[in-house]
Amino acid sequence: MARFARGGVAAITTTAVLCGTALISGPAIAHADPASCSSTFNLFIPGTWETNEHADPNRPVGMLAPVAEAIKAKNGARAQVYTLPYMARAFDNGHTYADSKADAVSKATAVLKNYADKCQGAKITITGYSQGSDAAGDLASAIGNDRGPVDADRVLGVALLADPGAGTKGAATVGPKTSGQGIAGPREQGMGKLSGRVASICDPKDLYCSIQKGANPFLGSLGSILSKTPGATDAGGGNAAVATALTSDFTDADLPGLGSNLDALGKQLSGIDYGGSVDVAEVADTATSLSKTLSPLAELLQSGAANSAATTGLAAAPAGTPENAAAQVLTTAGHADLTGALDSIATIANTAAKLSNSGTTTLPATDPQISQLSTTAASLGSQIAPVATTPADALSTASSVLSVLKPTVVVEQALNVVTGITALDIPKILHNLIVLPQRIAAGDVRGARDAARELNVHFAPLVKMAAAVDLKWVSQILSIIPDPTGYTQIAALVTSILGNVDVIKLANIAGQAQEIAWAAADKLFPPPGVLPDPLGAAAQTAALIPLGLELASVAANMLTGKASKTAPALLGKQANPVGNAITTQAQTLDLQGLSGSVSTMARSQGAEDLATVVGEGLNAASFFASGAHQSYHTLVVDNAGRNAIQWVSDWLNLQINRAV
Repeated sequence: MARFARGGVAAITTTAVLCGTALISGPAIAHADPASCSSTFNLFIPGTWETNEHADPNRPVGMLAPVAEAIKAKNGARAQVYTLPYMARAFDNGHTYADSKADAVSKATAVLKNYADKCQGAKITITGYSQGSDAAGDLASAIGNDRGPVDADRVLGVALLADPGAGTKGAATVGPKTSGQGIAGPREQGMGKLSGRVASICDPKDLYCSIQKGANPFLGSLGSILSKTPGATDAGGGNAAVATALTSDFTDADLPGLGSNLDALGKQLSGIDYGGSVDVAEVADTATSLSKTLSPLAELLQSGAANSAATTGLAAAPAGTPENAAAQVLTTAGHADLTGALDSIATIANTAAKLSNSGTTTLPATDPQISQLSTTAASLGSQIAPVATTPADALSTASSVLSVLKPTVVVEQALNVVTGITALDIPKILHNLIVLPQRIAAGDVRGARDAARELNVHFAPLVKMAAAVDLKWVSQILSIIPDPTGYTQIAALVTSILGNVDVIKLANIAGQAQEIAWAAADKLFPPPGVLPDPLGAAAQTAALIPLGLELASVAANMLTGKASKTAPALLGKQANPVGNAITTQAQTLDLQGLSGSVSTMARSQGAEDLATVVGEGLNAASFFASGAHQSYHTLVVDNAGRNAIQWVSDWLNLQINRAV
């Protein structure tokens, strides 16, 4: 199958497409019955957040809406357009991306089977974008390999935009040629009998469908895991653990209603609406609603995703944006006692539910149990006051950002950590942490000055990481990502150790030691014409002594720090000498030995390639958290100057026209 690339080997022209030579079409339609059937059934599967389970299938949405409208305008009643309603989410509803894609495949399979059974003469087209393309490609592969809901000869064409399974055998590339594959990896079975009827379009800059996994081992491994691992399962070992760690469920959270629900709870417990009586079932329901709102927020704050750097980044967004609103909520939630609040809510809900289950429907507001609940509710009001008094507009828009904060932050920060680790000269750091206190104790001013200066230089990337990243949280994520190259394992182990070290304090001590040592050296070795001041130098050197003792104490934790031992099953298969060495060091928790592996990795081509990805951290996060890969309205794919949307519209209309 020829490839179609702008400026490439076989750039297609308008004439070629209109003649039907771009891709092979299916056989012509013989008939369509019953009378209610259209000649073609055109299934569209939108991308992440472009639809939901309750959407109207007759209303095209999102990136593919212009394609659907073009088919309707060209073919009228002979072409039925169906836009699949499905979950279309990613980590923001208590389910993983893989859960959502599975929902799309399941529902698309049922829709196609139902229509094909009813309209046995109808032909089919399938079009998907982003997550919808992931599902559409899987569906096409199943059909082409005789495992789908319809026979392959009934499919006229399949169009995939931004497919995370890009690179699948049998799918023809249309437009610019990419250097990588889809982040989920090509489908192993290929397109089978549909080879030649599947068109795949990808912007080369879109990491969703074009990533070089050999050069980007961390992101490639993470993408494969998250695109394929369901959340609601214990299967998958470390993969499932990663998916679960990055999933937040704000589905039932009513942040804008937090204040009103709290007021309602107080009113219910006062019995004011029922002549002094309290409806205990109503109280239980309100308390449960409050719990559903606060639980995901509390869990998010404890996860490490809501660290100061992430919050600061969100706060930098313009006022009125969901990002800025999320920063406000995170800040106020940090000042609230959410743990205590959830305990209070649980007490109220459990007590009220127990009363209700025992047959008690109402109690006087003066009843001792109700009075105790009222006291607890008053405490609850104080505990969540910072959040409850946050402006309503901020609360109403924040969930969309908070729900996907985990995958966004872990991609951005973990990429920086993995790359930052390669910049560390751990052997030199370890050497100077030992030498500096010794030089100070020996009164070696010049030696102490030089050691402190080197430490400051080597601590720079560490300080940057410690200030911007929750190292413990990131190390937990890294430690359960299988990565045959060994890069992720190195980063996990070193990050875990650093997460238990007061890096900022170490850097501060080293900085103070350098300043004092410089001052002492200036007094002992003054410029020409100035007499040495040994007494002044002695005083400065004396000030170094307590710093040396403090440095030795803090450094001891780093020099003997132990990373949590990672289960071998979660480390992935080792494919190189560096990786094999890391396995041994991981088992012995040998930081000194590990430092050699870090040095080896830092000099490797893989580390250099990985370093180039860091600036794209936020773009990488778009795989889970945003619509950043939306260039397809402008991406030119042929010599006629058509963009991807226009090309797909023309191509599908051509297949439909030839068939009918």
